[in-house]
Amino acid sequence: MSDRINERYIADFFGIEDNDEGAEELADIRSKLKKMVFKNNTDICVIDEDPDGMYFIESGAVVVLDRDEKQLNILHVGQYFGEYAVLSGEKRLSTVRSMGRTVVYKMESEDLLDFLNKHSDIYGEFMKRVYSQLSNKHSQILALSGMRRGVLTHPSNTRPMSHKQMFIQYGILSLVYIFAIISIPADSTAPVFLLPLIFMLIYVLVTKRTIESLVVSGILAAILVYRAGVFAGFADSLMNTMGQSDNVFTVLVMALMGGMVNLIVNSGGVTAFEKTSAKYSRSHRGIFLSSFVIMALTSIDDGLSMLTASYSSYNPAREKGLVREKLALFYSILPTVLSSFFPLSLWGIFVTGTLSATVKKDAVGLFIKSIPFNFFSLITFIAMILFSIGRLPKNSQIKEADKRFEETGSLWPKGSERYLSVHDTEVWGRKLNVILPILVLAVSSLAIRSLINKSFITDSAVGLLAALAFMFLLYCFRRIMTPEQFMEHLIDGIAESTLPIVLYILTINFASLLDSLGLHVYMAEMIDVFEGTAFLLPAVTFVLSMLLTIALGSSWAMYAIVFPIVLNLATHLGISPALMAGAIAGAGIAGEKNCAFTAEALNVGTAVGINPDAVKKIRISYSAIFTAIAAAGYLIAGIIAV
Repeated sequence: MSDRINERYIADFFGIEDNDEGAEELADIRSKLKKMVFKNNTDICVIDEDPDGMYFIESGAVVVLDRDEKQLNILHVGQYFGEYAVLSGEKRLSTVRSMGRTVVYKMESEDLLDFLNKHSDIYGEFMKRVYSQLSNKHSQILALSGMRRGVLTHPSNTRPMSHKQMFIQYGILSLVYIFAIISIPADSTAPVFLLPLIFMLIYVLVTKRTIESLVVSGILAAILVYRAGVFAGFADSLMNTMGQSDNVFTVLVMALMGGMVNLIVNSGGVTAFEKTSAKYSRSHRGIFLSSFVIMALTSIDDGLSMLTASYSSYNPAREKGLVREKLALFYSILPTVLSSFFPLSLWGIFVTGTLSATVKKDAVGLFIKSIPFNFFSLITFIAMILFSIGRLPKNSQIKEADKRFEETGSLWPKGSERYLSVHDTEVWGRKLNVILPILVLAVSSLAIRSLINKSFITDSAVGLLAALAFMFLLYCFRRIMTPEQFMEHLIDGIAESTLPIVLYILTINFASLLDSLGLHVYMAEMIDVFEGTAFLLPAVTFVLSMLLTIALGSSWAMYAIVFPIVLNLATHLGISPALMAGAIAGAGIAGEKNCAFTAEALNVGTAVGINPDAVKKIRISYSAIFTAIAAAGYLIAGIIAV
């Protein structure tokens, strides 16, 4: 028998008992398994064809493709495919193609169905296993597919414009460009930077297209700066932005972090803490506290943090009668908050990079100093601790959920059925495969550059490279993945970072163009205007930045717009940059948590098993209260600071 698809594997897979009857059943299956070898890039199953059997992967890997040749999944050693079409009698739903030399064991459709018909006791367990795997894959793919930072998930982006709408929208845009060229002289002393800034805000509010808004507004700013040489000037501006060392560093770190997170996910990271969590999840309080620890350990990325913790608590929450509304609140708010305390998280890296475009030096130091002034995150953190131990007052939605469970035993509200899944893990991740790379990242980021320069320096790029080298040794030499699979997952993760990287470059470039139009000079001249009411600046900045985030649907776009303006103004007014940076950072998180059309509700709803509309409702109901408290805190802080 083979190394991987051996008797133990077959017995576990089919649920065969260890007795004489089981030995006969096992022998029956072994006789029907046919070993097959496929060369690289060979179709094993083809979409729309009749099913001919199911396959177990002995070595190599396969990619699952849809009708448009788009990758849906990758399966590795010990996994299987083709079973759904055999059981349902329907045609193949996808194409499965070998990646390199791949060895599989095939069980013909007729043999599989005959075996299951003869052994009704095995049939039930087999069906449970198969449909559990399908449900889990669907759940995780949906959740992961929605995790795109800085890109607005809004209904307007799913409906293409008609030709009439295109002519109207871009006709108006052309008129704005012509107006700017004709009516605003090149030597104007007026605050002309306001035109592209206000235009960008109006454009994004009307179209709900964040990246497009930054592009067209950047072109408008370039027209005002470069006039006839707008395209050459805009290209030069982008190259200058991309060539600045701080921006190169941020882009590199974001790309490497995307690769690291994807490698952790594909190492089984999502399931790594499930067994440990089950040991401590003996009560509602235990479920929340164990989830809190898991999210803290995986806070390098809030999406990874949410998926890992929610997956680990899924079965214990069901067994202990924990209503889904409580899980939805916990997992929709806390992961981002925890990431906001960690400078080496993807969120922290983006914010630090955006800060560096304004403060020019020691952006990491400013980020760390701003954490105590991130009132929204601190308030939310404390509130969720109280919530986990049952000390936070319940709102009407939580009370109704508890009442529903007492009366009907239902853990979820109506409309949640399509988001439910049965978690029956087949491939267990290991905690050390998640914790050790993150630990290496943290230590290397703090130590390597400091030892070389003999002074304390934090360098997350060095830390990420060290962590990735360590992960290669850890994952490949322990046979978690092959070197080819490692590189594939690394590149896929870097590709997933493309959109936030594009957003970062566009926003930094836009801020640079505004600066070329005299933004910094105008801010210095406005000191006298704000001097008498400077104490209001922290609270006003927090509220307006939060509202801007809701309008943009993205905290990342807001940060790049607001940081340069407010921090320059605060410096001239003598207000602590750390206080203002904390207010802006907290406003971005508050805006996302109070926004009704981000992708987060679908991500959390899919992971937890609840209607996304219920996620939005409960998240916003609590976030609005935390936001009001934070705003009051900034008003008090402004009075004290000024």
